[in-house]
Order: sequence, then structure tokens, then C-alpha cells
Amino acid sequence: MNITMDMAEDPEVVYNDVMELVREEAIEKKIEYDGYYRIKWEEEAENVMTFDKEYFENKERRDLYVFKAALDDKEIFQLLHYIWNLAKGEDLNENILHREIYALKEKGVTF
Repeated sequence: MNITMDMAEDPEVVYNDVMELVREEAIEKKIEYDGYYRIKWEEEAENVMTFDKEYFENKERRDLYVFKAALDDKEIFQLLHYIWNLAKGEDLNENILHREIYALKEKGVTF
């Protein structure tokens, strides 16, 4: 996929698609925050209806997870840095991650 060409067509769709891929990478690395993602996913598999579908598909919760993972994992940071620069036009750094995490928490986003 040529991300730069796709970004010109619909940057928000490409950003969301890549954020999903970055989240999957963090899940594969077994990065967890308050049981999100793998532990709560496994609970849902064992106890149907513990969490609703919205819980796992919420974009703000996904973003909070990816931003926190980027602070803790260099590879996740590098993946996020690339798409953030293309989509947001900012050079991603720890201050931006803290700003975004703070904004999401202020909106009430939790795990």
C-alpha cells in the first residue's frame, strides 16, 4: 500500500486503518493497561456479554491504548510516528503523546 498516495485521497480513513494495525501490533506484544486489550477480550470470550461490542471498537479507547503503548514501546512509537506525521502534520514526540492522552482522559475515556 502506498500510504502517502492513499492519504491524499482520504487521510482519516487511512489514519484509522493504520491505527488499527498499530493496535494489533501492541496486542501481539502483550501490552496491557487495566486489562485492556487481551485480558478483557478473553473474559468476553468466556463470559459472553461482559463487555459490549462498542467497548472493543471504540476509536478513542483504541487511540488511548496506542498512545500509551507508544510511550512504553519504541517500535510502537516508530509506527505511530510515521502515520501521525502524515495524518496530522506534526512531528510526534512524548509531549504530544501526553497531550493526546490527557485530552482523551479529560473526555472520560478509560479502559
